[in-house]
Amino acid sequence: MKSDKELYKIFSSCPELLFEAAKSKPCDTYKMVSITLKEFERRSDGFMQPTSENSPVYFVEFQARWDYTIYHRLIMEMAAYGVENPKRDIRGILVFTHKDIDKKTLPWHELTLSKKEVFKVIYLENYLKDLEKKDPNHPLVSTFKPYSIEDTKVLKKNARKWYQNIQKSPLPAPVKESLESVFSRWMQERFKNFSYEEVIKMFVELTPLENTRSYKELVAIGEKKGEKRAARQIITKLVTQKFNIKSQRISPRLSSLRTKDMIELADQILSMKSYEDAFQWIDERKKKINSKG
Repeated sequence: MKSDKELYKIFSSCPELLFEAAKSKPCDTYKMVSITLKEFERRSDGFMQPTSENSPVYFVEFQARWDYTIYHRLIMEMAAYGVENPKRDIRGILVFTHKDIDKKTLPWHELTLSKKEVFKVIYLENYLKDLEKKDPNHPLVSTFKPYSIEDTKVLKKNARKWYQNIQKSPLPAPVKESLESVFSRWMQERFKNFSYEEVIKMFVELTPLENTRSYKELVAIGEKKGEKRAARQIITKLVTQKFNIKSQRISPRLSSLRTKDMIELADQILSMKSYEDAFQWIDERKKKINSKG
């Protein structure tokens, strides 16, 4: 199952969670960005940028599979940045989803023994187990359930409870939105044979279509102008405003949808967490339309 992109989304939205997992107490406020190292023309998984130029910077790599070179690559990134910024305090964080995929490559692994905390290794599986013992309803624990639970019956049964744990958490709204988005994406990965609607209904209680504001707007505008044109305008507006993308990216995709499809999509957008979800829904609906001829 895909994880690197999702891990970046989680920890870039809330770097504090990464430092907690690393059992580290930073002396500054950080944001995670992705930078390109000129020497290699390679983008790093994550670069922890501090508010102050005097604070340490952190290079972060996420790893979910065997890779004998991951230590070497992270050290190379740190060294390359050091050549360009020789006065900066540079540190590394290597995040493994499971302990058994860590090859503990020498001599770099020995850096984890340093009391100066210049190099940290995190095993997410172990961290999440410890976190769940302390707080079973922790939003991060709930977010990872679709990734870690093997039994799909258990996922179906508990998905709504875990999703609500994320929604009800005291985390800032942007962080919760990121966790909700990752949870949704992993659920879709686990249930690939289900439609988008079927997966979403496992954990989101959808508002009846006729009660949604989107539906009422479509009906009101549809009375004044062509229904399909009105529906297309509303959907374009909803997607561009919610996901902050240009109208040119969504409007052409709607051309082959029927009016009733776009009304249904307006309802679904309320529970979607990214524009990719909207694009996936549209693609699935187009396949259904084409299959019916």
